Amino acid sequence: MSGAGAGKTGAAERTETGQALARLEAAVERLAIAAARPRALVPAEGVPRAQVQAIADRLDETIARLRTALGEEG
Repeated sequence: MSGAGAGKTGAAERTETGQALARLEAAVERLAIAAARPRALVPAEGVPRAQVQAIADRLDETIARLRTALGEEG
């Protein structure tokens, strides 16, 4: 079934996908910068390493799913 606004053109979808991918990449870059900061800047009562690893694993899985959805090779 189709109607006004019932779907986006291929170009519009690619533009939105590209914008979403650019935002995701920028967020990951900010995370990488924060993770690279010297440990002295991290409070002693920081997040336990196991939780950090779990979040990192979930992020890796999310990025892999996104790449698969976009048809990119990882």
